[in-house]
Amino acid sequence: MSKVTGSIDGIRRSYIDGLETIFEMEIDRKEFCTVEMIEALSRFTGFTGREAMVYIDRAGRIESVVVGEQDRVSLPALRKRRSESRLSGLRCIHTHPGGNGMLSSVDVQSLKHLRLDAMAAIGVAEGKPTFMQVGILDTPETANLFGPYKADAIPDNTLWAEIEAADTRIRPEETKQAEAEIARAILVGIDGSEAEPLGELRQLADTAGFITIGHVLQAKSKPDKAFYLGSGKLHDLVLEIQRLRADTVIFDDELSPSQIRNIQKELGKTEIIDRTALILDIFSGRASTHEGRLQVELAKTKYLLPRMAGYWGHFTRMAGGGGGGGGARRGEGETQLEVDRRLLRRRVTELEREIDKIKGRREVQRSQRERSNIPVVALVGYTNAGKSTLMNSLSGSDVLAENKLFATLDPKSRRVNFGSGEFLLVDTVGFINKLPHDLVNAFRATLEEARFADLLLHVVDASSETHGQQMQVVQDVLGQLKADKNPTLMVYNKCDVAGEVITGTDGVAISAITGAGIDELKATITKHLAERRMEVTVLLPLDSGALISRIYESGKVQDCQYQDDGILLRAIVTQEDASRLQSLALG
Repeated sequence: MSKVTGSIDGIRRSYIDGLETIFEMEIDRKEFCTVEMIEALSRFTGFTGREAMVYIDRAGRIESVVVGEQDRVSLPALRKRRSESRLSGLRCIHTHPGGNGMLSSVDVQSLKHLRLDAMAAIGVAEGKPTFMQVGILDTPETANLFGPYKADAIPDNTLWAEIEAADTRIRPEETKQAEAEIARAILVGIDGSEAEPLGELRQLADTAGFITIGHVLQAKSKPDKAFYLGSGKLHDLVLEIQRLRADTVIFDDELSPSQIRNIQKELGKTEIIDRTALILDIFSGRASTHEGRLQVELAKTKYLLPRMAGYWGHFTRMAGGGGGGGGARRGEGETQLEVDRRLLRRRVTELEREIDKIKGRREVQRSQRERSNIPVVALVGYTNAGKSTLMNSLSGSDVLAENKLFATLDPKSRRVNFGSGEFLLVDTVGFINKLPHDLVNAFRATLEEARFADLLLHVVDASSETHGQQMQVVQDVLGQLKADKNPTLMVYNKCDVAGEVITGTDGVAISAITGAGIDELKATITKHLAERRMEVTVLLPLDSGALISRIYESGKVQDCQYQDDGILLRAIVTQEDASRLQSLALG
């Protein structure tokens, strides 16, 4: 059975199971949705107070089922299934707690932005559907609203006729725009010692949705300070742009503001993107939690601030306020530029203040974990090494795992117990070569989970030809976080693809996909954590029930007997718990 995604933390498993039955429901091609589906969505919303949504394709297949926050659903980024000149081929059915089934302005905006076949809202009161309203595009910028309809009186034929008409209306107008939006990119870099100099940049471009049509490399030890490339190679780049009809050039390093201005003069209207901007764009699409969005926005704002002059050429038509009164004349557009710079600086301050609050809450949570003596095991590694897949394999969770760079961005944590005591398994954001400095700083609060971990699982893509360089990048970032001295277990993933893997004495070869080596990894983790635990046998006072309950959670109770003179406990516990138990022991 497929998995429900979204904000499911804290929701009873039985409610999730009820929602997952939607994946098994059969929908005829001619049906818009079924009463059974509406009732399942409504029951879930009635139980939890949260919105739920289902995406259905035109063949009647359930594409995804998603849970939102208490008062809203965060719409997922949908993969492009059809040409942008047509509707997406997907319709969305979702619930509104409180009984109001009217589409909100956010619903209509999502309908337009995602080019959905239809957006339908179901009002839910006391777990029962009240009525449904449906929105279908009239033009790319406007929508027609239909309904309200009762759950058992959905006019399937009428709605399908409207969807087909909308597809026909939108297609001619969108065709040219869609062709113009196909980003044809040329990659540009300095040819260093890497086996495939632009291989990672190509992956980043693909992840961001660009079509790579060519590349330009220059054999230099470092970029030119003025134009990144030498004058001759820059001329070659201009010719390549004309020959391949490229509309975007992506550079493999972060460009300075002056480099951007100089290159833009040579390339004209061709869009320029550097490595940092590309990574920030990917991060923007991956962040789903409030904390993740704040961190990405902070990094983007800091990146943009010194480069604003290059983005405000359209203000040159404005007078700068000079003339009259004997005052000195200011440059054209300077007033607007300074105003926006001041706004950005203010926004940086606001974001840093909000992130500091979140960091404070993290420190409180970390202190609570430390008091409960629950060990922390953190997954670290290069992006796309398979950390999220391994997280799912070890914890039985359903963290998003895709064969893409930065498929998951927001940190996840799960309580795990392999039979020798509970520990917290934490997944962190993947590292990458030339990771922007501002991103490292912005995500420091999240990445510091690795700094305070009792054990690091350094996940390595053993199938990558550059896994040695990737391991060094991870070590460098851990060094910046002062986490490079933590106990570390090397986990060589994708051994099913890599073949024979030499792990050494401190490593385990696994395949998170097939499950090969997972049992050995679990045993090795247990052994590492056991080194900070010890077996104790103590006689405790009869009023020690609360302490013993906590030992059941954080340790492994081997025997517990209630006797007339006290409670005889034999358990494997942390050294801190052992000291506490021994201090309370009778006799």
